[in-house]
Amino acid sequence: MAASVRTSGLYYVVSDEAGTSAVAVVRADGTPVAGIELAGMDAENAEALAVGPCGDDPGTSCLYVGDIGDHVGRDHVTVYRAPEPDLGDPPATIDADALEFTYEDGPTDAEALVVDSGGRPLVVGKASFDRDTGETGSTRLYHGPADGGELALLGTIELPEPENGFLAGIVGNVVTDASADLAAGRVLLRTYDEVLEYRAPEPGADVTRFPDWPLRRVPPGTVLQAETVTYTVDDCGYLTTSELTGAIDAVRCTG
Repeated sequence: MAASVRTSGLYYVVSDEAGTSAVAVVRADGTPVAGIELAGMDAENAEALAVGPCGDDPGTSCLYVGDIGDHVGRDHVTVYRAPEPDLGDPPATIDADALEFTYEDGPTDAEALVVDSGGRPLVVGKASFDRDTGETGSTRLYHGPADGGELALLGTIELPEPENGFLAGIVGNVVTDASADLAAGRVLLRTYDEVLEYRAPEPGADVTRFPDWPLRRVPPGTVLQAETVTYTVDDCGYLTTSELTGAIDAVRCTG
């Protein structure tokens, strides 16, 4: 899920099913508005959405569809990029660039994508989980060029142990989505149990360094098996969505 910048109050959602070629546009309560085909998109496992600058012009906004889920070890992943349409009169189809990426250290499963001020993707990997030992592997952070190429490994993110780790004990303490508010210097990471917010220590801080920013837990919402998170644009807070039921929960600011 990702909030439209061009049309406040509307949100993009995407299915992770193989063959996905469109995004849906919904209101904050989940009411459908439109479906938009992305010309040329045939996603294998679209697990992430982001809205961010189309390049180094902060006055533009693009929709990014991250076909970055990988349970089989494919040799590359694809991020589809399209200029944000006017959702007041949504088109049936928009043109999209298919940006191909490989990982510096080999195939990686991921479900979280944000975009920096230069239109470059930041991908948070989905850590491995050993069901026998209950141990979660490392959460890796990658950064790539704006138009495709190699996703460089920036380092690992040390996630805190969840305060209520029921789902983490079953599937691991793994990141399932992310959202960035570049203007305010904030990044959200969604795990199955928690939502973590990183806040920049000073204005203009480099978002690629967000794992080093001060961290706080914020309310995770009440929906079952929440796998998405996105900041709202026209209000103070964020939305999170259940993969099981499709229900959306609005969490308002807590300070």
